[in-house]
Amino acid sequence: MQSHKMLLDEVEEDSFRLIAIYCPVEQYKMAYLLNKHLDLHLKRARRDVDFNHKSVQAMYALFTSKDHKTHCVFNLVTNKFKGQARKVLSSGSLFYEEEVRPLVVHLIPEYKKVDFFLKIEEDIPEHTFKRLLNIVNNIPQVLAAYNIDADNLKSKENLIFE
Repeated sequence: MQSHKMLLDEVEEDSFRLIAIYCPVEQYKMAYLLNKHLDLHLKRARRDVDFNHKSVQAMYALFTSKDHKTHCVFNLVTNKFKGQARKVLSSGSLFYEEEVRPLVVHLIPEYKKVDFFLKIEEDIPEHTFKRLLNIVNNIPQVLAAYNIDADNLKSKENLIFE
């Protein structure tokens, strides 16, 4: 039997825009603020984004919205997971001893101080993107928001939510 090789000349990557948001509010409050100011309809996804970081399974809240006019998909995801790391100190004695300490794990480790990422799938015109970014920056609770070049991210694969 003859084997056939097929070569893949070009891998098509999903294009998306990314906004980093510094805002010290809960995730549901951030989704509400973006819905209010950007006229989105962000809703909590059925499943959170989950990653295994060494010995910690982290869950990041995900909110999604699809604009039916422009066919843009908006994803709001938290960057920080606050959990507890457990370390067994002694299990050979009568009492089970373990150490519990707080732990923060980031979805995008290059941007540890960022609270949220707003991922905009599909290409949108530059002027529309700048207008969205300006509106996010003008939300009173938002400390700062800026564009991130997604092509230069080391952990870009962490932003694939499907």
